[in-house]
Amino acid sequence: MAARKVYYRLTGIRAFLFQVIFTVNAIYFVTVADLNPLQLVLIGTIMEISVLVFEIPTGVIADHFSRKWSIVIGTVILGCAHLLEGSIPLFVSIGAAYAIWGLGYTFFSGAEEAWIADEVQGKDLDKLFLTGSQMASIGKIIGIVASVAISMLFSVQITIIVAACSFFILALWLAIKMPEKHFVKMERTHHSQIRQMASVIIGGFQKIKNNVVLLSMAGVSIMWGLASEGFDRLWEIHFLEDIQLSESSAIIWFGVINAIALLLNIGLVKWIEVKASATGELRFVWILLIINSALIVSIFLFAISGNLWLALASYWISSSLRGLNAPLYSIWLNQRLESKGRATMLSMFGQLDAFGQIAGGPIVGWIALTISVPAGLITTSLLGVPVLFLLWLAKRRMAGETSSVPMKQISE
Repeated sequence: MAARKVYYRLTGIRAFLFQVIFTVNAIYFVTVADLNPLQLVLIGTIMEISVLVFEIPTGVIADHFSRKWSIVIGTVILGCAHLLEGSIPLFVSIGAAYAIWGLGYTFFSGAEEAWIADEVQGKDLDKLFLTGSQMASIGKIIGIVASVAISMLFSVQITIIVAACSFFILALWLAIKMPEKHFVKMERTHHSQIRQMASVIIGGFQKIKNNVVLLSMAGVSIMWGLASEGFDRLWEIHFLEDIQLSESSAIIWFGVINAIALLLNIGLVKWIEVKASATGELRFVWILLIINSALIVSIFLFAISGNLWLALASYWISSSLRGLNAPLYSIWLNQRLESKGRATMLSMFGQLDAFGQIAGGPIVGWIALTISVPAGLITTSLLGVPVLFLLWLAKRRMAGETSSVPMKQISE
């Protein structure tokens, strides 16, 4: 129970701090730092290059030394990154901040899921991750209110700096309260660290290559990366420039827009939690197929919408459905992976997502800059189509398996 409580509080508090920043950083980028659409996407690309470079090394660190301390270190680095972001409103400094942010993210990416999966000894992971997603959504809603309040009292720049400093307090709390009782270190070999890391990486890719389901899941990670970067960086500027929201009221508008999206996501996650507890793995993948089909359509509608209410409705649907993908995918993937080396394997999947974002971000950004922001968003929706084929491929393979071992807990 101690580990579960820490996990829920960690996901809620960190989501709160992220949302305080993310509610206003688009306004900060556009109105204070004066970034164009391509620069907005390049910031994300810089971040994902950092993730791609550091994801596996930090995953190996988490598996060999400590997942707890990997998470603590990552939280400190996130605070440093956002402090730099808010201190100097220039493209160069913001780009450097998000390169640092990518490093910090990799320290807890994979390590966090591996830590809690081991601490609860693999029990009720479906309920654990879905509840964690709900706690994150609640934290985000509170974060929106706090972000709007601080921004209106002071400025968007002060808001980012206050949240950045709060990450240091969170790291201190984790260092004191976070348990780590069931961690099993990966065995050290007589090889050098570099050779040992290479061996782990090669072994991980061999596991993926020789397993059709894991290979399909790897493809899904890449395609989600390709499709996500454009939406993440362009939706605010679509509202500001194409829907023509007033910049003076943008803070309140974005707060309300995100709050409603999160409330919808909480309701959908609760519904999925009930469905997941009474379904087998094949039905579980069917849910992902339906979600991603609807997601492609909703992003396309958001891209072509010139009307405020159609844009709001399609954005809320898109955002809610995207919020379902992460916890459902985490459940599915963690059930498929062995405990030993889990953080490294999860980091490898995170690296594939980063690779997709690096490849897709500049393409979408260039289209948005040279043609239009709606054209960039249409491209984003089309990049999600291959996900449907990969999910169908995984479903077909699982249907041919004689037993459903990885998701046995859910079917029971």
